[in-house]
Amino acid sequence: MDCSEIREAFVSGAAVRSAEVEAHLRVCPHCRELFEHDAELGHSLAQESAFALPFQDDLFAALEADVAQETGLRAWLRSRPTRLRFATVVVSALLVIALGGALRARPDFAEYPAARLVLVLGVYLVGIVAAFGKELYLSARRGTLADHVGLLLGALGLPFLIAFAPATEASRHTGPEGALNCFLYGALLTVPTAALLWAFDRDNRPTMRTVCLSAVSLGLSANLVLELHCPSGNALHLLLGHASIGCGMARRMVRRAAREPRLGIDLCERSWAI
Repeated sequence: MDCSEIREAFVSGAAVRSAEVEAHLRVCPHCRELFEHDAELGHSLAQESAFALPFQDDLFAALEADVAQETGLRAWLRSRPTRLRFATVVVSALLVIALGGALRARPDFAEYPAARLVLVLGVYLVGIVAAFGKELYLSARRGTLADHVGLLLGALGLPFLIAFAPATEASRHTGPEGALNCFLYGALLTVPTAALLWAFDRDNRPTMRTVCLSAVSLGLSANLVLELHCPSGNALHLLLGHASIGCGMARRMVRRAAREPRLGIDLCERSWAI
């Protein structure tokens, strides 16, 4: 008879008094404490252990599944230092914006006011970098979605404000046609950055906070590309083909996150039960 067998006997409710137990108690002061005061401590600990047992198997199975996923290219990518992940995503977004705007630049770009260009680039890039930083640097998820509502509303409202302030005289006389083409062009150019965000994300399940910050950064990136690409100043065109990218992306990603359980929270709640 040893210590583990005595503990198992308490948990299972089996008889714990025998000649072997008595012999063990004479040499083990720790187990002897379990039998003091009519085995009050032993029965108390056994009840607590019995309550925790149903949760342990689920917890360790989930942990083992989680650890098993930490293999392959994505596991290597999201194990990179945060500074490297952040810099890679920012550089990727800037390259996409530059290429998307330069390869198919708006025909009235020469008439585009320089002051407005600097202002638009500055505001958009600050929003994009802020969203990337909040998403990647706050990996411990200390912040909640409510902490970033201002950034989310600003990102969704910015394209609407630009829609009612055409950049050039020629853009004031354009129609709503081509909105679908702009939508597809902007959405397609977000794919490389979206893939990097997914690969670098250290959560196995997307959280509401993560997907909303992704929608902010990707929506702003797409709208900045379209501002450099599309000469239309028609309000309906800009609302349907430009601003709708961020709104649609936020809606789709939030709905997806709401459907998927968050393993980290489930494990945390179970660990408290144990």
